[in-house]
Amino acid sequence: MPFTPFHLGPAFLLGEIFEKRANLFSLLLGSIIVDVRATYCLFTGCRPLHGPFHTFLSAAVVAFLLAWLLFSQRLWLQKLTYKFEIEQTYSFLSMIIGSLIGTWSHVLLDSFLYTDIRPLWPLTPNPLLGLTVSGTVYLLCLLSFLPATGIYCYRYWKRH
Repeated sequence: MPFTPFHLGPAFLLGEIFEKRANLFSLLLGSIIVDVRATYCLFTGCRPLHGPFHTFLSAAVVAFLLAWLLFSQRLWLQKLTYKFEIEQTYSFLSMIIGSLIGTWSHVLLDSFLYTDIRPLWPLTPNPLLGLTVSGTVYLLCLLSFLPATGIYCYRYWKRH
């Protein structure tokens, strides 16, 4: 993505779809944390830009570390979701599921766009590169906010 927050649209939608199975915080953070190194490289000039975090294997490692970190902070997160009236589960499993969906969705979306990504490393080069035009991926990311927001609002009004 040209701008990491684009990944939040699909992550938010997936979080609403998997509301009771995947923790929303871990899913949202997982969808953007993969770009920590890429952001660093963008400002320092290191190459390749996307590097090792943009594989499904390393994204899984990042997801497990993120789930562990968030699970250790679950009491604080529960207070936050209570204020926003978001129903969430805070089991370690729900955080692992959310983190995996988030990190893997990031790798998947970027795989369609960038030549320096090898999502299936060490097995094969990027088989998804060029299967669609970049504008389609960007539009998907932007438009996914609409149904996600709709689902969130529907659930909010249903509770009141």
